[in-house]
Amino acid sequence: MRNSNPQLIIQIKKQALELLMHKNPEEIGMRDIASVCGITATNIYHYYKDKNELFQSVSLDCLLELNERIKAAVKEDSAKKDLPGENGTSISIKEKIKTAISVYRDWCFENPRRALLVMQGIKSATDALPDIIEEYYACNRTGENLLKEAVSQGLAKSENPRLDIGILVSGLWGCIESVILKKSEIEYWEDGKAFTDRFVSMWIDSIFIH
Repeated sequence: MRNSNPQLIIQIKKQALELLMHKNPEEIGMRDIASVCGITATNIYHYYKDKNELFQSVSLDCLLELNERIKAAVKEDSAKKDLPGENGTSISIKEKIKTAISVYRDWCFENPRRALLVMQGIKSATDALPDIIEEYYACNRTGENLLKEAVSQGLAKSENPRLDIGILVSGLWGCIESVILKKSEIEYWEDGKAFTDRFVSMWIDSIFIH
C-alpha cells in the first residue's frame, strides 16, 4: 500500500465506514466509495488491492479503537488506589478484567451495526501477513495480559490464558449477537446486559479461585 497521502486514506476509510452503516459489504463497490470521496476508483486502488482489503482496514480501525477504550478503562481502574477493591486494599485484577469485559460488551451494544460488521460481516483478513493478522487480536491480547497477571498473583487458574480469553471473547460475542439479532429469549431482547452477565459470571467462576 502506498502511503503518499495519509489524509486521503483517512477520508476513504471514513466514507467506506459510513456506507457500511447503511449497506452490506457485497452491496458496495469501489466506485461507490470513490464517488462519495470525490475521487476515482483508481485513486483507491493505489492504497487497497480490492474492497475486501479496504473493509478489513476499516474493521481493524474499529477493533483498535475498542482496544484503546478497554485499556483506558482498565488504566482508570488502576488509578483508583484510594478506593477499596474486592481484596480490601485496591482495585483487584479480577475487577479490572470485569471492567475490560464490560467495555467490550457495552461497545457492541452501543454500536450494533458496527459490531456485526467487524465480528462477522466483513471478510476475515486470512490472506494478510501474520503481523497484520495479529493486530486483529488486540482486544484478546489485552485480556490475555490481564489474565496472566491474575494467574501470577495466584488469583486465577489457566493453563492457556490465550485460549481462555479466546473462549471468553467468542462466547460473549455469541451471546451479544443473539441479543442484537433477537435470537435470544424474548425477555432479553431489551436487556442484553442481564443475558450476557450470566455468561460472564460462568466464565469468571470457572477461572478465578474463590
